[in-house]
Amino acid sequence: MNIKKTAKIKISKFIKRAYMIFLNILTKKGRERFCKFKKRYKKLYVTCGQAVAVKQKLRVQYDEIHEKLAIIEKSQERYKLSLDSTNDAMWEIDLTTKMFSSSNRFNDITGYDKEVANSIENIIKLVLEEDREIVINDFIDLINGGILYYQCRLKLNFNGIDNRWFLIRSMCLRDTRGVAIKIVGSILGIAIQRNFEEEINKLKYYDILTDTPNRKLFISTLENEIIKSKGTYKQIKHAILFIDLDNFKEVNDTLGHTYGDELLINVANLIKATMAEGDLVSRVGGDEFFILMKNIKDYSKISRLCVKLQSLLNCAIRIDEKHVYTSASIGIAIFPNDGYDTNILLKNADTAMYSAKNNGKARYSFFNESMSSIIVRRAEIEKGLRNALENNEFEMYYQPQIDIINNKLKGFEALLRWNSAKLGKVSPAEFIPIAEQSGLIVSIGEWIIKMVCLQNSLWKSKGYLYDTIAINLSGIQLQNDGFEETLKNIINETKINPKFVELEITESIFMKDFERSIKLLTAIRELGITIALDDFGTGYSSLSYLKRLPINTLKIDKSFIDNIDTNEREKVIVDGIILLAQKIGLDVIAEGAETKNQIELLKGMGCNQIQGYYFSRPLSACEIEEKFLSTNYINC
Repeated sequence: MNIKKTAKIKISKFIKRAYMIFLNILTKKGRERFCKFKKRYKKLYVTCGQAVAVKQKLRVQYDEIHEKLAIIEKSQERYKLSLDSTNDAMWEIDLTTKMFSSSNRFNDITGYDKEVANSIENIIKLVLEEDREIVINDFIDLINGGILYYQCRLKLNFNGIDNRWFLIRSMCLRDTRGVAIKIVGSILGIAIQRNFEEEINKLKYYDILTDTPNRKLFISTLENEIIKSKGTYKQIKHAILFIDLDNFKEVNDTLGHTYGDELLINVANLIKATMAEGDLVSRVGGDEFFILMKNIKDYSKISRLCVKLQSLLNCAIRIDEKHVYTSASIGIAIFPNDGYDTNILLKNADTAMYSAKNNGKARYSFFNESMSSIIVRRAEIEKGLRNALENNEFEMYYQPQIDIINNKLKGFEALLRWNSAKLGKVSPAEFIPIAEQSGLIVSIGEWIIKMVCLQNSLWKSKGYLYDTIAINLSGIQLQNDGFEETLKNIINETKINPKFVELEITESIFMKDFERSIKLLTAIRELGITIALDDFGTGYSSLSYLKRLPINTLKIDKSFIDNIDTNEREKVIVDGIILLAQKIGLDVIAEGAETKNQIELLKGMGCNQIQGYYFSRPLSACEIEEKFLSTNYINC
């Protein structure tokens, strides 16, 4: 019985009862019954209206559901067609029923009928026994939400006969509560690629970027050649060349890794073009290459190759309308003269390469026994540096900076000195690079800043007259995210007025990340600390950089001052730097002035501030206080 018919019956009954009530309307009892009837009528009328509204709503919902079902059916048809046409076989696992289902492509790819591989247990059996535990654990992680997407290359049992490679991708579907309900994915047979195994081996033994043998293949080849050579009565010699690009990091830092990668590709191609047939070139990491020259009978052949390589690599290499400049240092070790073992030969070639770098870069060196001492020395220095702070072996020295116009003490540059209990006095030129490469410069640098600020605070409390004490910063210190905070803490702890502190940076520091450096240096300037650009003229010296850097002072490198009275070109350069600094409102300090003639020339150019041995070598704090601060005497 529908709603409409029910309503008619109720209305009919209502009319009959209304008539009876009307007959008794004149009585009191009749009036009461009429009022009750009237209320029931109103309630029934509202109910009928609601019923009609519900019916209309149900009709709309029914139409919407019907429409959506039609869309779903069409989508299912399209989905089925796509599954059947793709190269992948699509599959799913119902985690409730533990049943496995797949598209029609599954049989073609795996060799199994869908009906055979219809459960999780049967699917697991396709995975090789040695891989099953790993795969099961990975899928458990997928179900538990440990991983969102799973992809792997596996060897699976194909058709119960042989093993083939497959690519498997999958993800987990969840209900509204986040409970895993299905795993869906795809499987692709990659064993059909005839050279897949070869590609795997290539990835294993070749450098992807330069398409040259990697370190593993190089060492394997070298070992085989050594074994073959030992088995002959003739003395066969092989040469191992270790090539390291000079200043490659600066290319990455200034131009970006894209240019760095392109440079490595170009370098690899240039090296390969020079190789004789049968020789081997290998990229072993970063900017390092190995060359194996087999059956060497004449050392001059090695030298000729090195000269040729350096002439090729020392030229500008064009990359995307830019000219990229590099050079190479080469170390050479000879089998069997420099070792019968692969590791020893490579180590000796490495030692020879570092010797070439230490001698000025862009050159080659043959290994000799005396070079081994370099490696030993380096190891001893690094070991000593690790205990130097704890053993109180460091001391700060100070070199005066003089205002020659006003005949007054301008300030000092703080310089670190190391008197090792084991090694004796070690030059900063020797231990500072090792401290930077080992990362020890961060803790050492923090100690320097603290000691200098304490000394600065002490001298100022005594009323000594000077402007600032300059502290040299390493690029590694500035790269440390906590450097600004560390600096603030030291300033507060030592109670030094920041205006009496100056930080010296080099051009290479801010070139590593120019925008970040500007932000950091600006923040340091806002603390009240002044900033000096050290060794100006030896780096990039770009005016576009210079005008944006928040610096107060330029320091002209000693290499320009040394020949200022004999070399007209360097004199012109120094004069230009001084004029430039004056034009943009920067102070200038000339470093390394040692003669009266140099002082007079600099004074004539308008350089007011001088630092060098002419006035004083670096001195201890006690000596500085005795000779300069307490007397306030300046010998100009």
